[in-house]
Amino acid sequence: MRALELTGPGQHHLVELPDPTPGPDEIVVNVESSGVCGTDLRIVQGDYGHISFPLVIGHEFGGHVSAVGERVTGFAPGDLVGADPNTYCGDCEWCRRRAYNLCEYWTAVGITRTGALAEKVAVSARLAVRLPDSLDAETAALIEPLSCVLHAMERGEVEGDRTMLVYGAGAIGLMALVAARARGLDVCVVEPHERRQARALELGAAASACDVAGLGTDEQFDYVLDASGALPAISDGLGRLRKRGTFIQMGVAPTAALLPYSPYDLYEKEWRIIGSNSVADCYRLAAQTMPTIVDDMRSLITHRVSLEDFDEAVSAMASPDAIKVHLQPNQGHQQ
Repeated sequence: MRALELTGPGQHHLVELPDPTPGPDEIVVNVESSGVCGTDLRIVQGDYGHISFPLVIGHEFGGHVSAVGERVTGFAPGDLVGADPNTYCGDCEWCRRRAYNLCEYWTAVGITRTGALAEKVAVSARLAVRLPDSLDAETAALIEPLSCVLHAMERGEVEGDRTMLVYGAGAIGLMALVAARARGLDVCVVEPHERRQARALELGAAASACDVAGLGTDEQFDYVLDASGALPAISDGLGRLRKRGTFIQMGVAPTAALLPYSPYDLYEKEWRIIGSNSVADCYRLAAQTMPTIVDDMRSLITHRVSLEDFDEAVSAMASPDAIKVHLQPNQGHQQ
């Protein structure tokens, strides 16, 4: 199979690798769409702690089953599937607490083992989900980032009939907008780029502007969700909470960065500050949710490129015109 292999920071090559053979409890998926996210870019730059080279990245993917392991039931060649890329032990303290993303023995497709920027990928059948005909491989690849958003909503105990302020209208910020709107929240979005502001409004934001002043409201919010990782946004957002408000940190800030906050406000207003990292146990929930918001989710895909054009995908990710960039490993190639 063809695969996009990283051999070091900023170094990648299109290579031929042996087709994966499913283990007894695995399935092999023909990868028809594979998303690129900020984590992937950090890996490309060599700025991610879990990796070693060479590595085939790609952890957001969808496609059809090509082979099943001998102990696998419930899947057959031709089934449309997506899969949680994260493997966990199920036995450590964190798994017992359903914090599978914090598993002491965590591994992940595209991060610690061969990923989905390849024509085929092997995954654990217990982490895969067979999908309905109303979806396709592209929307299957969007389930993983949606599951991250739903985990954040769960961590923040987000309830309807409240207000939310989102910083950042990239893929995660816009998915958070859609998910919060589906729960009945009024959502405002802070985003510096006008095209992304417009996209937020199209998806139902009550207002979108480059800063809170431009939103036309001095109101404080029940929930503030940072999807930018930008220190000025995080600092600003910490001051936008109502009493008993919740701040949800999804954006990945620089690892050494520190910010001041008001311990008195935290005490006096009974704020909660919550971190949210990866999928935890929300992949199946996201797969169940996707058909109800599929049109909004599909509209987030702005770029589709082949494996040969990976540099184009990386360049697109740096552009405010891009929301979600997908690679199509099997495009134009005979199986």
